[in-house]
Amino acid sequence: MDAQGVLEAMQEKNVTFVDFWFVDIFGELRRMGMPSYAISEGSFRHGLEKLDASSIVGFKSVNRSDMLLKPDPETFRILPPEYDNGKRTNARIICDLYEGNASSESRYDRDSRGIAKKASERIAEAGLTHTNWGPEIEFFVFDSITVYPSPYAATHSHGGSGYSIESKESPWAKGNISTAIDIREGYYPAQPKDTLETFRKDICDDLYRYFGIRIEAEHHEVATSGQCEINLVYDEMMAMADNVVAAKNVVKVKAKRRNKVATFMPKPIYGDNASAMHTHQSIWAGDTNVMYDPDDRVAQLSQTGRYYVGGILDHAKALCPISNPTTNSYKRLVPGFEAPVNVCWGMGNRSAAIRVPMYYRDQQKSKRIEYRVPDPTANVYLLEAALLLAGLDGIKKKLDPGSPVKENVYKLTPEKKREYGIGTLPVSLKGALDSLSSDAGFLAGVFTDGFLDTYAGLKHKEYVAFAQTPTAWEVSMYADA
Repeated sequence: MDAQGVLEAMQEKNVTFVDFWFVDIFGELRRMGMPSYAISEGSFRHGLEKLDASSIVGFKSVNRSDMLLKPDPETFRILPPEYDNGKRTNARIICDLYEGNASSESRYDRDSRGIAKKASERIAEAGLTHTNWGPEIEFFVFDSITVYPSPYAATHSHGGSGYSIESKESPWAKGNISTAIDIREGYYPAQPKDTLETFRKDICDDLYRYFGIRIEAEHHEVATSGQCEINLVYDEMMAMADNVVAAKNVVKVKAKRRNKVATFMPKPIYGDNASAMHTHQSIWAGDTNVMYDPDDRVAQLSQTGRYYVGGILDHAKALCPISNPTTNSYKRLVPGFEAPVNVCWGMGNRSAAIRVPMYYRDQQKSKRIEYRVPDPTANVYLLEAALLLAGLDGIKKKLDPGSPVKENVYKLTPEKKREYGIGTLPVSLKGALDSLSSDAGFLAGVFTDGFLDTYAGLKHKEYVAFAQTPTAWEVSMYADA
């Protein structure tokens, strides 16, 4: 759809307001609204002079703050009625960010969507035409989260703080025998234990009806207290990143309208499984899936596909600040909770960082790899860009990942891991940032030094603040030491 098509669609569907969406460097959704009568073809051609970039963390200084929002007409969608309580018809358009000074109108180098677009253009160098992506989005939906004495006090806890999570499904809730799910026993329950089945179906319906996002499946995940998973049908790189942003926002909006709390925080519950965003990917040259080789007896994975795997494994530690960008991310990346802490690959092996799904053989279309490390706090544009660049680096340098690991890696001895050459991921955000600082070359030319310095600097401050904040666990353990 072009700009004229959008204007005609707005008139035909009686759109009264348009939300212009973009994300900041951490992937948080931002929006600015305009009445439909204020939008013209010039809005698409010249951009919207509405963004003070100095007011968004990680963007610009106050003396160089003007930026343009350029709407992408292909992303025009009508929003579900819940976005405005059914009062009016609203639409959404995703924007690209451009420099807004008089001497320049170039793409802003900290625009996450622009970084993903730039990375996608690199595939031609490897003789490829496009990539397909299919994330599994996991999240929790609680009845409430309460932070004591306040959210501010929790991050500035001079006098201490705590929190409580309430869910009808939790084993600690009162009077809930019919809906209680014990720790790590939440995989595929039926009603009445699964209290969120209708909620997930409502999300899937809206994603398809309003956004055109196809759903592969939805289900309850392993953890108690409302852990959900929605799998999006694969799509090309840019479309999928846009779809993930929309899906996460729909989840939050629909939860809020039901007086519930949806969170993509990886590890909100001690001792239970955490939320991941396993990311399936394949590389194509026209109609040919370049990862597929029917003559490979091991995994039907081509040598190019192996090199792609080798590149991701080679850069797995450096990828972590992007794939697992919060301090809480590393409470998920611990052994024993189906989290991939080991840098290796396997066939149908969920204890490895990269799994080659083996549901179907002799099917070119379905051959792909699944990177199991990311969690849903990742900025999906940066995640896709970084994974693609790592894979392409593997192809360029012919980085063979070795043989796939067949054993349960969690149960291997340290000696066996050394024998197989299996490394481990960082155990903290600081360790991840250190890995990135020593291995950022594969991102060069797409992620600018300025972007990486800003991103890493802000994440380092986040880690330092976390590292010096006493927790309720520490106070309980050490107050009488």
